[in-house]
Amino acid sequence: MDASQGPDAPAGPVPPDRAAYEFALYEPGPVEKSRLRTLAANQTARITVLVTALLGCAVTVAVMLGDTIGVQGLLVGALLALVPAPLVVSAIVWLGRVRPLPWKSLLFAFAWGSCAGALVALLANSWSFDKLMDLKGEEDAELLGLTIVAPVVEECVKGLAVLLLFLTIRQNFRGVLDGLIPAAVSAAGFAFTENILYFGREFAASEDSGDGLGTTWGTFIARGIMSPFAHPLFTSMIGLGFGLSLAVRSRPARILLPLGGYVCAVGLHAAWNGSATQGLAFLGVYFLVMMPILGGLVWYVVIVRRDQLRAVEDELPGYVAAGWFRPHEPLLLSSMADRSRALRTAKAMLGPAGAARLRAYQADATLLAELRRRASRSRKGPAPEYPEQERELLDRVWAAKPILSRVIDHTMPSPRWRYIKPPPGWAPGMMPFGPPGTAPYGAAPYGAAPYAAAPYGAPTGWAPPPGTAAFGPPPGWLPPGRHPEAHPAWGPPPPYGVPAPWEPPRHAANGAWSGPPGQSGAPWGPPPASAAGGVPAQPGPLGPPAWYARPGDTPQPPPPEATPTEPREP
Repeated sequence: MDASQGPDAPAGPVPPDRAAYEFALYEPGPVEKSRLRTLAANQTARITVLVTALLGCAVTVAVMLGDTIGVQGLLVGALLALVPAPLVVSAIVWLGRVRPLPWKSLLFAFAWGSCAGALVALLANSWSFDKLMDLKGEEDAELLGLTIVAPVVEECVKGLAVLLLFLTIRQNFRGVLDGLIPAAVSAAGFAFTENILYFGREFAASEDSGDGLGTTWGTFIARGIMSPFAHPLFTSMIGLGFGLSLAVRSRPARILLPLGGYVCAVGLHAAWNGSATQGLAFLGVYFLVMMPILGGLVWYVVIVRRDQLRAVEDELPGYVAAGWFRPHEPLLLSSMADRSRALRTAKAMLGPAGAARLRAYQADATLLAELRRRASRSRKGPAPEYPEQERELLDRVWAAKPILSRVIDHTMPSPRWRYIKPPPGWAPGMMPFGPPGTAPYGAAPYGAAPYAAAPYGAPTGWAPPPGTAAFGPPPGWLPPGRHPEAHPAWGPPPPYGVPAPWEPPRHAANGAWSGPPGQSGAPWGPPPASAAGGVPAQPGPLGPPAWYARPGDTPQPPPPEATPTEPREP
């Protein structure tokens, strides 16, 4: 050992570079995260802080309103404001039920509008009114506050809820309604708190004048019955701007569209407040401006909903050809009536947890179809993140199938009048996913060879998992996309459950249920034995099981399987 190294030097040869050796000895350890960053990374801590802040805002708003309109006015105003609020929120949520946002996001939007947004608006409006009254006088201050200050401040705080959701759960914003629905819900929460102030103030004024509830009922009819959707209409312009920004790739357009929606919201709000001070002019603005805009917005939302369902019906057959969905699922998922029936069936068979899982499955399938449609219709081709998003959705859809397979397989869609084009190469009497002689997916174990008989598979460019081989596409099959690069990035679906041949029931020409030609057994089990000697009956028209969920039927859980009995001696 070299004496110059010191007694604490480690044994062994010394590196030739002395500086590198000392750096290795005194290299600092990993930097510990600060307590603030640790708390920020904890989801429970974030939710606790958010709930505490919103509760603090709610208490502060209640105290401020109580000082302004009194305790009795606060209670009466709250009771009257509770009448239109649930109806407005239910109508807004119903418009987006094809692919609903998480309920936590909608709850946050309502709480933000009713608590934080209302508190900021109360403080800003009161401060600005005092300043304007000192400069312009009471009459001008009230007019300027209603037409300029209130629209700018209120639309800003209501739209902030959409911005916060857009920044925190960006992965859930995939369409126009994903911005419009939370914006309208936030505005409904703000209108709830504002109605408490207006109703309570009128009640307090009527109590002082001895008029009873006359003026209070008039205010309730004007705000709670005639115009309960006023605030949601204004703020929905901001949500519409955020939603439309998702469909463009230009960064300036993504910024200008939400700002343009905010300007439209402020303009509508200012026109509404200004007409309220002009007597009969309010009725002209109400019937000639606001009602047509509200009707046009509802019409647009209905068109978007129909396009979502049409995308499911048009785009999912491409994934059916690859084995990710059953052949009947595009029709089952493209009808809200069939979706509701499937949810009732899932609740009867699997309980509330199964219904919630099926609801998430339906939302993921809808989102997958919308993603595929946007990629196929884009002139610039699919977005760079398209393959990753598609694969993530396919994984989530497939992970839900082991639990939902019974509900999916035994819930058939209602009859449709619309013609659905079959896959290329399909002819009557063939299986819906390949030429005669091929097996449906699940008939062979995943990873087994050979794969030559499989009629579906991954397009060129997809790499299967290590140790497995990819299926080959059927002859002549092409992805049904308008853009050549908008092909699905999926490969062969992984197996789930016990592999078993499956064939969907079909309608015969006379309306009776029948199985496909050449299939000796029913998909729900072997044919029942005849009464004479237990000889299996000849295959005939196939009927659905007793617990089959037909349109209009009340779903019932499957009966317990009966043990087979031995045939009696003749």
